[in-house]
Amino acid sequence: MQEGNGIRKARQDEIEEIMELISKCVQVMQAAGSDQWDESYPNKEIIELDIAQGTLYVCEEDQAIAGILVLDENASEEYKKIEWKQNQGPHLIMHRLAVHPHIQGKGIATRLIAFAEDYAARNGYTSIRLDTYAKNTRALEIYPRLGYDHRGEVGFPNRTANFPVFEKVLKPERSPESLT
Repeated sequence: MQEGNGIRKARQDEIEEIMELISKCVQVMQAAGSDQWDESYPNKEIIELDIAQGTLYVCEEDQAIAGILVLDENASEEYKKIEWKQNQGPHLIMHRLAVHPHIQGKGIATRLIAFAEDYAARNGYTSIRLDTYAKNTRALEIYPRLGYDHRGEVGFPNRTANFPVFEKVLKPERSPESLT
């Protein structure tokens, strides 16, 4: 897999640093009135599984983990209720995008999203799908700006707000047959 721009697969020996980043993000979210994440989600077991499955990516800045992102095909059951633009698969799902609060606003999230889009294009995905919390104003601004279409909302247990769902349809790469 092609990695770059300071983004690579996470390693098991980085679990404590990743959990510290998540803890800082949870503190900032809760201070702003968001209950999107808490001490039970995302927890260490979820992150360890993401790493073991090779789906958790880290973005490094100055030899420290600045952001994380999970890329897989595991769509929430609630996604079945959404009217998607692209119905032909496969679809890449983005989860658990987080940037350390001390360096937010420096393009880390945009780099991670660009990495996801490049990964999806290289691996034959027809779209990228994700959800974010209705109280996450930064995410609600960045995804439409980057070409993601709001497709609806889903709800998850024990959360006080819904989760807007976004999709970006990827341009199909031309097959060799279409070039002749």
